[in-house]
Amino acid sequence: FEPKVVFKDRTLLNHITKKFPAGFRDYKLEDKVMKFWADRNLPKSNVSLDVNNVKLSAESLSNIKFDPNFISKIEQLEKKSSKIHKKRLY
Repeated sequence: FEPKVVFKDRTLLNHITKKFPAGFRDYKLEDKVMKFWADRNLPKSNVSLDVNNVKLSAESLSNIKFDPNFISKIEQLEKKSSKIHKKRLY
């Protein structure tokens, strides 16, 4: 979804779209992970972004039950998103 569909606060939208175009990094969390996990030589594996995915069987997907409130919220966001003019990047 476009950020302006989900958030109404202009300051927050400005931060999301201009100051953090590539996403957020939580340096405090990264420091904790290094201190309490990696530096203690606990098991770890490096995962590249292109293989960081989950494979689910069709059976398990068909058994997923979503909260009706969640589904209605997603539908509302989809409707809003379709009405918003998106910036074209050339």
